[in-house]
Amino acid sequence: MTERRPGRREERTAETRAAILRVAEELFSEQGWQGTRMTEVAARSGVAIATLYNHFGSKHALIAHLFVPRIADAVAAVEERIAAGATPHEVVRVAVGEMVLMLRVRRTLTFALFAALQEDAIRNDGPPRGPDDTRVIAQIPRILDTALRYAADVLGLDLDVDRTARYHTNALLLQVLTRPDSTAGDVRDFVLRQLAGVLPPAPRGQLRRAAGPWSPGPVARRSPP
Repeated sequence: MTERRPGRREERTAETRAAILRVAEELFSEQGWQGTRMTEVAARSGVAIATLYNHFGSKHALIAHLFVPRIADAVAAVEERIAAGATPHEVVRVAVGEMVLMLRVRRTLTFALFAALQEDAIRNDGPPRGPDDTRVIAQIPRILDTALRYAADVLGLDLDVDRTARYHTNALLLQVLTRPDSTAGDVRDFVLRQLAGVLPPAPRGQLRRAAGPWSPGPVARRSPP
């Protein structure tokens, strides 16, 4: 069966959506959450405001969608290590490292996302209440969740993975936002030290010796997207 190729209308829709996201990333990075207006995003994208809202129902949804491909890439990196048979501790280390890199590459963008997350939590008085909630779209805890589920399965841990992943993701996010002078390795090691109370110690010799918990080694360099 021949795979159907996207029609010209679908291609234009995808191009418009990509253009909006590019402009939104520039504006959120330059002007922050409060300084960015949907009208300006529409104008600089060359679309009507109604078109913008057809693609993204709110400013909150727009900032959240900027993180969707970043989260997917980080989860893929974790799943790649799982498929390669890495140890649970190594997989968790990779997950934390991916989260740190993703959130530090554009700190202004991360601040904007954090503001949107807080506003949705206050507006909905607690847990997410719909598909357009920032927390539903930009599921950052999913990165660590993937690693912890693997660790719990391999190590036979009785662990509330969802709650643990969310707690330590929030701790990591606050470290990134409130400690700008900390290196990526510092932030990663802080979170790994917290997680040391969740996972049993790695068997001696399983990970090479280095400064920091679980022999973390250097944080990989990634070019800004």
